[in-house]
Amino acid sequence: MFKFNPQRMAWITMIGGLVVFALMCTGTVVFARWLVFESPTRLNATLHVGQGTVALAAPDAADEKAVRSSASVNHNNTLTTDNLSQGYIAFSDPYSGEIIATVTLRNDSLATLRSAVRPRFSLSDNPYVVRLSGVLGRLEVWVSDGLDRQLRIEIESPLGTTRIDEQGNFLIESTTAYLRVTSRDGSAMLVSHDATAQHLAPGTEGEIVAGSAEILVGSAPIDLLPNSMFGQNQEWPTEWVCAHTPDPGFPNAPSGTYDFPTVDGRPSIHIKRLQPNPGPAKTGCIQVLGEGVQGLDVRQYNSLRLRVTMRVQHQSLSACGIAGSECPVMLKLTYLDQDGNARVWYHGFYTEYQPASGGRRICDSCWEPHEQINKGAWYTYESGNLFTDWPEGERPGVIQQVEFYASGHEYEVMLSEVSLVATLPAGASAPAEG
Repeated sequence: MFKFNPQRMAWITMIGGLVVFALMCTGTVVFARWLVFESPTRLNATLHVGQGTVALAAPDAADEKAVRSSASVNHNNTLTTDNLSQGYIAFSDPYSGEIIATVTLRNDSLATLRSAVRPRFSLSDNPYVVRLSGVLGRLEVWVSDGLDRQLRIEIESPLGTTRIDEQGNFLIESTTAYLRVTSRDGSAMLVSHDATAQHLAPGTEGEIVAGSAEILVGSAPIDLLPNSMFGQNQEWPTEWVCAHTPDPGFPNAPSGTYDFPTVDGRPSIHIKRLQPNPGPAKTGCIQVLGEGVQGLDVRQYNSLRLRVTMRVQHQSLSACGIAGSECPVMLKLTYLDQDGNARVWYHGFYTEYQPASGGRRICDSCWEPHEQINKGAWYTYESGNLFTDWPEGERPGVIQQVEFYASGHEYEVMLSEVSLVATLPAGASAPAEG
């Protein structure tokens, strides 16, 4: 037919070519727009192990990889901690290297990283997006301040999803019986599986209980230490008194130094003493509670826990020295027990231990051994309930001083939190300040 209609053939060829050209142009524009404004690229996701080893498993992998220090985490990798381990994923921008957020898995926890992406090009306004699923156990989320674009974190648990889209610090406890989310700083959204949503303001706690459609909201635990995260004044730690204390036998030895940088997005205190062979000394900070020597009466609270986040970069001694009292991080609580007797509690943390060097892992005044943690990674220590987990005769009634310090010869440590967290009995109201 076309042989006898050359004009029709010409028109069909011309129109067909025009349509193909238009489709190619449209496709090129659509693809270019998607590439520039919508296409994602992966964030850097790095696992750092603060204590013990963390199991890292790829999808459908027969074996898990035991990570002691650090490793890259890919999409759909599953992380598992046991009762003696702790680790965190640090999410950073692949272009700037800036830490965007960290997600810490406490002991006996499980989570799968579904995705962690950002726009491929900075022209896009799309946010950073991090998604985790299958979460069981206890997680802590820290979102850095001053990000150059918005962020959206979604953490899926058996009973609901936690959504975070702003700077702050959040605790998530997920079991098959309940999901509890604590917004320590910043706001979050808690969404149940039936799409019921509840906004969590700073200082509140939300809970979903298995078998109930209701999301319960109440006050978060109370932090009894002002400026427990060193963020109120980066030039000087408000409420904390910091100093270097030389050993009496080495009065002219080099001093340790301290400053208050932001590390991995966290306001921190950085304590350092790296001069070679400087002799023993300690450098640290103390906070006095209450008026004068009276202290702060804590008997009104239902629970009381000490919580400290630290990172040991260097220590020169084995364990905590020959007396077990020179740990790179030492905690000291001065208090009156519930019968009014004066008490002092010590607990230390170290990274290096060489048995041949004679370092001790417990001091003469300590009730329990010091803890070994991994070098160069953040680790969060949380005591049990001091009212129930401490020996009956040693339980606190009045807290007088909270102190932390680095001790030994050479040391370099960072701390981003030293807090004393309390909960009130059900139905009780928080005491008035002042």
